[in-house]
Amino acid sequence: RVLVAASPLAADGLDVTATFADRVASLRAHAAYLRGLGAHAMADPEESLAAIARPVGTRLGTRYGVAFEVIDLGESL
Repeated sequence: RVLVAASPLAADGLDVTATFADRVASLRAHAAYLRGLGAHAMADPEESLAAIARPVGTRLGTRYGVAFEVIDLGESL
């Protein structure tokens, strides 16, 4: 299986409320990387992640979530 994040065909999701603070801390620890993306790429990691995860969380009935498409490769390999 392949999980594709940010897919327009995302039909599955995962509650990430319990690990949300860890995700924010990880991004903040990579400040040089974020600066390299450009000034507007992610000025505030917490708000940027929340803006993505909050709507998905609402669909899942939780605070924060991530959505993804599942591609089942089955026997094709």
